[in-house]
Amino acid sequence: MKILILGATGRTGRLIVEEALKQGYDLNILVRDKNKMSFNSKSIKVYQGTPARRTDLVAAMQGCEAIISALSVAKASDAPWSKLISPENFVSESMKNVIAEANQQNLKRLITISAWGVLETKKDVPFWFKWMIDYTNLRLVYADHESQEKLLAASNLTWTAIRPAALNDSPKIKTLKVSFNNFPKPSLQISRQSVAKFIVDIVKSDKYDRKSPTISEN
Repeated sequence: MKILILGATGRTGRLIVEEALKQGYDLNILVRDKNKMSFNSKSIKVYQGTPARRTDLVAAMQGCEAIISALSVAKASDAPWSKLISPENFVSESMKNVIAEANQQNLKRLITISAWGVLETKKDVPFWFKWMIDYTNLRLVYADHESQEKLLAASNLTWTAIRPAALNDSPKIKTLKVSFNNFPKPSLQISRQSVAKFIVDIVKSDKYDRKSPTISEN
């Protein structure tokens, strides 16, 4: 099975690539700069371009049976007030192109990373986190994730939108907690490593089809 991975040079995206290779998948990867790809594997084919241009997706999607997106609006740093260094609608505009081209190529399975705190889960996050979403540049990031989820909900794709809690760089994989409607109550953090493994583990599963699970770690 071949998977197209978007956002493969990001901190979570790189781990998704590693996990997908470990599980034996062939990969197409679309990146803006091929020189940023540090992987050397016969199972990877790298395409240069951006999902913000549908024409760049055409070749990268060829022969794929699934898409994993780790795209996000980029900020200059992790600080909530840090300025954006990519367009504030980068994720949703890219998702429009992905959905259109996936339909053209009859590709149905898509998994994307969203965020805990979007849409109906905003009421479930701690009050200080709600404040940051409302009054810092996180509001733009979260608005874009909400837009991509609405696009997916209106599509005919077999999608899953993963909503991780706050991401950390711990190399450890702890016990995973999958929540719907704030049950079980999510923890505040999850490692990128755990997110990557969860995503690749469900590529062939229909358990979370057209659902948006919140994931965190005990």
